[in-house]
Amino acid sequence: MKDFKTKLKEKFDWNVADIDTPAYIDQQSEDIYTDLLYTSGLTSRINVLENVKGKQTIKLLNADLALQEATCATLTNADGSISFDGKDIETKRLMVLTELCNDSLTDTWAQLLLSIGASRQDRDMPLQDVLIAYMIKQSKAKNQDLMFKGDTTSATPDLAHYDGFIKLWDNDANLVEVTTTETAIDATNGFDLAKKVYDAIPSVLFDNGANVEIITGRAEANAILSQIYNDKDYASTIAVEEDGSSMSFVLPTTSITVRTYPQLNGLGKIYAAPYSYMFYGCDLDSDAEGMEIKYLEESEKLRARNLFRSGVQYVYSEYFVKLTLA
Repeated sequence: MKDFKTKLKEKFDWNVADIDTPAYIDQQSEDIYTDLLYTSGLTSRINVLENVKGKQTIKLLNADLALQEATCATLTNADGSISFDGKDIETKRLMVLTELCNDSLTDTWAQLLLSIGASRQDRDMPLQDVLIAYMIKQSKAKNQDLMFKGDTTSATPDLAHYDGFIKLWDNDANLVEVTTTETAIDATNGFDLAKKVYDAIPSVLFDNGANVEIITGRAEANAILSQIYNDKDYASTIAVEEDGSSMSFVLPTTSITVRTYPQLNGLGKIYAAPYSYMFYGCDLDSDAEGMEIKYLEESEKLRARNLFRSGVQYVYSEYFVKLTLA
């Protein structure tokens, strides 16, 4: 007895060889991939000052007190000084803004996400949660770019809002400067240069338990590791950790962490930075996540916008170390 499929084909045979259509492409998958963006991590390690709408003074207290012998003759002899100082941090009001006409999504895979109805399709944001999450992540990434690489003379509009840490440090004569005859950081000198930066860190930071790290780019960190493995005799494997966009490891023969930031990659720079003396100014720390989407009646477009304030500053320059190549 013939099975059902065989009998069905005998009664209703088919041949699709002459159907002239493009190959079918499945565009109904729920998986949507965005391009790569690193995770912003600097603000989680430094001081965050909220409610800085323009300028605010970072208040500093310094004292130089003398230890005296307490006798009847000296009990009223003041010896020492207390000074109150400050350094201003200024924030800029920034935003990311984009518009979308949903009709532009037709004839693409995204039209599958449009609402039914000629009018209603314009008011609903397809993939709203995905787009908001992606735009927030991109805003944070651009903000960290600005925090590090900001330069008011930059030809890159995203970086021209204020001077970031790199420009501020490189132009500050009060930083501890490590000079070298080397012209680049590579696998022949990476560890030696990082060790020179470590040796130049003021010991008072370690004596007081300050959170200081050596920060550099990923290419430079790989050069440090390469020289260690090529030239040094370390039997144990160095534990390298990946945390978001940062790679980190403890510099051999020391207790200090070397950490990478994407903004320093390939620049040939190594710094020793005490995070306790670095500041990020904002209005609210959560503002960078305050993406809002509105429908504009007059233009029949959806607008996504995020407003936030951003600015950086640091204090006690003499505790920061920078490497200067020849």
